[in-house]
Amino acid sequence: MSTRVPITGGRPRPDNLAVLLRELFVLLNDLVIDRLAERGHGAVRASHSAVFQYLDDAGTTVSLLAERAQMTKQAMAELVAHLETHGYVTRVPDPNDRRAKLVLPTAKGREVVGIAQALVPEVEQRITAALGADRLRALHEDLETLRRELA
Repeated sequence: MSTRVPITGGRPRPDNLAVLLRELFVLLNDLVIDRLAERGHGAVRASHSAVFQYLDDAGTTVSLLAERAQMTKQAMAELVAHLETHGYVTRVPDPNDRRAKLVLPTAKGREVVGIAQALVPEVEQRITAALGADRLRALHEDLETLRRELA
């Protein structure tokens, strides 16, 4: 992650909650990408999380992936094409719509998801070490509350 803070009006931009949350997300995502690279998955980039995060086990259309990730179909199609080229996903005909194709994870793609999911306890341990168990539990509850309230 870049440590350069944008300058606006001649002064560093003040941090706000949204910026802090996004920067924390980027740091956490970087941990996953680094771990994937260590395990031989260097072709997976941070942007590919938008595919893996929203992919259903039974397959998902590029259109639905794009909608879930709040990006254009064209941008999602590029991410899927990269992952398909590198063997992480495959596209198969949609049995419910002859015109559509479903994106499915391959064994290699499921391995990537497994590596990312295996990092969760490690990340929570690091956060617990920094904040303490009670504050982590409160943070989790607060974030869940905000998700419900802002949805």
